[in-house]
Amino acid sequence: MHRPAAARLLPLAVVVFAAVLTLYPIAWMVSAAFKTNAEIFSTGLGSMGSAGWSNFTSSFGQRPFLTYLLNSVLAALVSVAVTIVLGALAGYSLAKFSYRGAGLVGFLVFASVMIPLEAIVIPLFLEIHALGWANSYAALLLPTAFNVVGIFILRQAMLAIPDAYIEAARIDGASEWRILVSIVMPMVLPSVVVVAVLTFNLNWNSYLWPLIVASDDSLRTLPLGMAAFQSAFNTQYGQVMAVSIFGAVPTTLFFAAFQKHFIEGAVAAGIK
Repeated sequence: MHRPAAARLLPLAVVVFAAVLTLYPIAWMVSAAFKTNAEIFSTGLGSMGSAGWSNFTSSFGQRPFLTYLLNSVLAALVSVAVTIVLGALAGYSLAKFSYRGAGLVGFLVFASVMIPLEAIVIPLFLEIHALGWANSYAALLLPTAFNVVGIFILRQAMLAIPDAYIEAARIDGASEWRILVSIVMPMVLPSVVVVAVLTFNLNWNSYLWPLIVASDDSLRTLPLGMAAFQSAFNTQYGQVMAVSIFGAVPTTLFFAAFQKHFIEGAVAAGIK
């Protein structure tokens, strides 16, 4: 069926418009990182600034951004590991075992997704204070390490695995742990990558919880360090943009490394 040219070009125009809206702030950020304050507000996006790399070198000399970076990487990787391990165990239980109360357990687990961190932040802080974790890596890393969405994604992926594979392994004498690690997890690897990327990005951008528990500067994560830098030097927009580029690079590299599996897993999980 022949469609009019306008009907064929409209989806492309919408995609191009959305791409421009999305990429413009990134292009502005990169351009401003190489300009002085006067050039940022007097020159266009395509003009080269005269600041060069000085915004990067001067900003990194004013704050311990390498420490902030290591704290952010540690918090994100711990959260990814905890979410995948606990998500795999809970997802396998909910997907492949039938027991009394399984439906209620699943409902309570998935309902907890609707509770925002802001609603429980005070009792959570009182809890870590009672444990003696205040202003420590344990408080920074553990209370918010687990992402419940990981259970949902892995459970949905495991439901698609035919039970015949698992029954055959049980007949051959494999333990449930061996079945999960050697058979189930390799078959849901794209969904595991989806959980890893989403969890890494969520914790990388986390601000509220580190702000509450990390009063020591050596415990601050990169978003906290960037916010403190911006408030102290809020007139140096070129330096702020240079620090912003530094904070965006790790998440971009992480996504680029797993892009193929992420798209496959997103399609399989039906969230694309």
